[in-house]
Amino acid sequence: MLKLLPILFLAVINTANVNIFEIEGIFSSGHINALERYVDENSEKEKNLFVVQYNASDVNVNSIDELQVILNNMDAPKAIWVGPNKREVDLSVLRNFDFVGLSPGTIVTNNKGSGLFETICETNTCTNNDVLVTAEEGIYKDYLIVGSIGAFVENLGSQEIPSRIRQISLSFDLSSEEINQIRFIKPSLFERFYIAISNPVFTYLFFALGFALIGLELFAIGPGLMAFNGALLIAFSSMTFHEYNLNYIGLLIFLASFLMFIKVLSRGFFGPLGVAALIVMHGSSLIMFSDYLLQINHFLLFGSSSIIAFFYFVAIPTVIRSRLTTDTSAMSSLVNSQVTLLELINNNQALVRLNGKKIVVDRAESNSYTLKNEYKLVEEDGKLII
Repeated sequence: MLKLLPILFLAVINTANVNIFEIEGIFSSGHINALERYVDENSEKEKNLFVVQYNASDVNVNSIDELQVILNNMDAPKAIWVGPNKREVDLSVLRNFDFVGLSPGTIVTNNKGSGLFETICETNTCTNNDVLVTAEEGIYKDYLIVGSIGAFVENLGSQEIPSRIRQISLSFDLSSEEINQIRFIKPSLFERFYIAISNPVFTYLFFALGFALIGLELFAIGPGLMAFNGALLIAFSSMTFHEYNLNYIGLLIFLASFLMFIKVLSRGFFGPLGVAALIVMHGSSLIMFSDYLLQINHFLLFGSSSIIAFFYFVAIPTVIRSRLTTDTSAMSSLVNSQVTLLELINNNQALVRLNGKKIVVDRAESNSYTLKNEYKLVEEDGKLII
């Protein structure tokens, strides 16, 4: 009987609505902005149950602190369920929630002497710094183990489970009319975009691709659509830099690799300089994110560098040809022009200088050529040949 006495003095809240917000991907400022907007819109609705479905693959430490500030300013009952995937959750994420639910297989990390950590340890597999949820599904002191968000919410309403941090409990029946609405809170379009790119691999890929588009524009049709899209990619990806404690030395090295790729484009073929540019660009990415606290998939990071390098490599002949073959009259105007041979690229192409500009033209494989000599351009089968 004595164990029931604390429950008798709880304030029972008859919940009107259930609002569910999912955190997935890397828990970042995009989620925080969406949560702040929700709090502003629902500040006076104390009977609404706010539930976080925590399915984050990783978390920014700053976002945890910002989450606690938001929760402290909420009067409505707050619950968190970790799932459905088997995730690691930092104990500090759970700190200010009234009700905590864990799916089987969840790992709770970062033991700082918390009473909740000790409580979870009592019935699960525990080490010094983390605990693996292995107990059967059910209602335990200060937390629940359930396999779905639906079961978690249903138990909160039907079992009148007391809050961990204040003298309240909930009472509602999901199947009755007393629950007006179960709503999944969605971030705005911009917030979803921010959440999607709040990953160092995607940020780096979009940032590098933006510069690649600008580089191609310089050798194509002048400042226009590609340069504009490239600038947008750079601007949007730069917004997430503060999430990673970006090392700006790496950023400077990346700019050096961009200049190297510009040189590659001006030469008209990939070659050793292109390989060097790829190595420098990938090295810059490692330095840029060297101070990032979370683990980075270096295989995907190198894959992003390779994609950008391949983009440059494939675009080079296309861009160079577009400068010469946009129309027949442009090509015809170059016929019989005198050019200086600068470099033999392969068996059928050469780099020449024409009126102070470097261009790539075809050459007869059977002919012999001498560097620095002058040759005449002729047209053959729609191609310019020296």
